[in-house]
Amino acid sequence: MASELATYEVEDDSKPELMDTVLVGSAWLLEADAIFARGSRESTMLPSRLRSVPARRLVQSAQARRHIAWLRGLSSAPADGEKPTAGEAADANAAGTGAADPAELAALKAKLAETEEKLKQRHDQLLRAVADADNIRKRTAIEVENAHKYSISTFAKSLLEVADNLERALALVPDDVRSGDANPNPMMRALFEGVKLTDDQLVASFATRDIVRINPLGEKFDPNLHEALFEIDDPSKEPGTVGQVMSVGYKISDRCLRSAKVGVVKKA
Repeated sequence: MASELATYEVEDDSKPELMDTVLVGSAWLLEADAIFARGSRESTMLPSRLRSVPARRLVQSAQARRHIAWLRGLSSAPADGEKPTAGEAADANAAGTGAADPAELAALKAKLAETEEKLKQRHDQLLRAVADADNIRKRTAIEVENAHKYSISTFAKSLLEVADNLERALALVPDDVRSGDANPNPMMRALFEGVKLTDDQLVASFATRDIVRINPLGEKFDPNLHEALFEIDDPSKEPGTVGQVMSVGYKISDRCLRSAKVGVVKKA
């Protein structure tokens, strides 16, 4: 900068053409103005030619101030091809447009209505999905519970014939042996007691799995648990009740495992 300043003679502020040349063509004037504004002590940073009184008067003159403002405006103005900032663009649009365009406002309202409709549809789909998931959970829980309850149904059905045979064997034992009043054959008595204990143990094992024997003699006929094989005449019993049991039934939990085969008292 000192070499550039050496080409000018800034000894006298009475030459306006020289002053204009210095103001327009030299960028150092801005820096000189800032230094003089901060104080005379820092003015020693300037070259010796500018520390003179005419140079200070030049910087402090009204014409110099106007040129300084003009140069600062050039430095802060956007260059050719440079885009304005977002805030400047928004201010320019707000100042230029004024009121909103009715067509644009109508388009925005239509877009908002479409978005709200899509949101409503998505909300409905979400509710349906949640309901379906809850139904699946409930069905799965019921299926798991049924699997625990009825998983042995097939195996239990295979043992029902064994239970029927034991019951038939007990039915063939004479009444005096059953009651024990007379002096029956000891071997017959022991055989009866052995079969009876086996039948009782099998029924107890069924009970641990919630399998219950159904002997509906004298009960009201239930088509869910009973299978009617024939009708009988029995004035001593109410019509529609079970008058004779051909084969006992079984149920596991609340489900019928095998229907009891019965004879039903018919109407008179």
